[in-house]
Amino acid sequence: MPDRFACKNLVSHLAETAKRSPHQTAIFSASKNNFTKRNFKELSEDVARCATYLQTKGLTKGQKALLFVKPGYELTVLAFSVIYLGVIPVIIDPGMGFRSVLSCIRSTKPDILIGLPLVMWLSFVFRNSFKAVHTKIQISKNFLNKHILSASSRPYWPQASTTEEELAAIVFTSGSTGAPKGVKYLHKNFNSQVDSLQGNFDIAHGEIDLATLPIFSLFNPALGVTTIVPEMNPRKPASADARSLVESIKSHGITTAFASPVIGKKIADYCIKHDQILPSLQRIFLAGAPSPPGLIEDLSKILVHGEVIVPYGATEALPVSFATAKQIIQSQKSILAGEGSYLGNPAPGVSVKIFPSLAPALSAKLGEHGELTRGQIGEICVAGDIVTDGYYRMPGASIDARFSYENKTFHRMGDLGYFDQDHCLRFLGRKAECIQTENGLLETERCEPMINAIPCIKKSALIGIGNAKKQEPCIVVEPLRADFTEKKKREVSQKILSILTTSFPQFNFMRVFWEPSIPVDARHNAKIHRLSLSKKWTRIVQGQSKAGIFS
Repeated sequence: MPDRFACKNLVSHLAETAKRSPHQTAIFSASKNNFTKRNFKELSEDVARCATYLQTKGLTKGQKALLFVKPGYELTVLAFSVIYLGVIPVIIDPGMGFRSVLSCIRSTKPDILIGLPLVMWLSFVFRNSFKAVHTKIQISKNFLNKHILSASSRPYWPQASTTEEELAAIVFTSGSTGAPKGVKYLHKNFNSQVDSLQGNFDIAHGEIDLATLPIFSLFNPALGVTTIVPEMNPRKPASADARSLVESIKSHGITTAFASPVIGKKIADYCIKHDQILPSLQRIFLAGAPSPPGLIEDLSKILVHGEVIVPYGATEALPVSFATAKQIIQSQKSILAGEGSYLGNPAPGVSVKIFPSLAPALSAKLGEHGELTRGQIGEICVAGDIVTDGYYRMPGASIDARFSYENKTFHRMGDLGYFDQDHCLRFLGRKAECIQTENGLLETERCEPMINAIPCIKKSALIGIGNAKKQEPCIVVEPLRADFTEKKKREVSQKILSILTTSFPQFNFMRVFWEPSIPVDARHNAKIHRLSLSKKWTRIVQGQSKAGIFS
């Protein structure tokens, strides 16, 4: 393979790792009979072999390849192979729902489909959504053994040269508060994220990662970090077996992990119940949704030689800022008092500013309104090399989300927040989920942490019912146990209303709704679908009013 590149990319980072640590394990499955352990030299060679094979199928630089394969070694090899050829991988989370997936495919118009037999069948049945695809490569059960691992020693196809400003990948958002959007990742964005992981969190060559979120494990080869694929379905983190996760951490000497709060809680609860600690873990990142201070405190107790880190960001920009367990625990009192989740200081090289929360159509004029000062609440806006290049084939959404200020291009995060007196960033919730009441605005992260701190509550959601501009604020709660009696619900409801009335007397909270399971996103099982809850309970309350029934 060539030694020089126009710019570094994830594949050239892998090549460097293979030279530096050829015999270090690159990826290993904690599940039996999954795939054979491979070192970095073998992974790098497999990527080159796979790229050479894909080239014979007509893949060329600049094309878009839709990847639908199982997480693990196949995904890793195929993702790196298409980047090797200069082909742009399109990554869509199947958990977002079938209709949304088809919509994403139609909007992206991929040239190539690389997927499992089921996906090939679906591409035939729903051919209108796949009509731009002209090349299909089926990934059968023995694909790697047949075409890659046992391939002849013919010369590798040369790696495509890339520049920092070229499109590297299209990664779709989860669509938790709107339609999923394809985010344009440039090679410089990936390089910046690799540098951030190394520089800010001291992730070093030779470390071992528990890959509970497959997409983040694609950074590991660039970092020289071994990937352990746990025995779990990454698309259903809530169903993961806590014992298996803890055993994997202990038996493989896991040093780092990137997980949703759901996975973090499973690990913490299991270790506390069974009086276990995790001495090998140097850090665990909790991301995807705000993490309760109590969970962070519990995890800190079992990471006896490590640290809990909470990074803030989104598909469009990551990491924007980060906070340590110590900082969050020290801020627990203010979080529970309604001052918002603690996000820490902006990461080095990232510019974070708070601007007035204006309508998307006014994005171009945001800079004219000027940034807000410390303590003023507005929309969190971000600039820097970690910020991606807008949305693919969605010029309107890109214009709405981006604006220029002080010779920098800022991205609107869609989140409300402010800088506190210590100049640390605070998160108050999604702009789309903020409740407009007759007495002003109320953000989700002001009141939900208070309710989540009640021992018998698993999670809660602030919603608004009624007229969009004059909504009645209500709380939806999910009990910790399924056998909650009606009497117990009434008692807890009164306690919740008492807390909210004391903390927010101007909003006149009157209703608490109970859900056996509050709906969450598929990617992290942590982001609450508040807007769907709002629609549901608005219909119920309005129906009761028409029938003369009042809750």
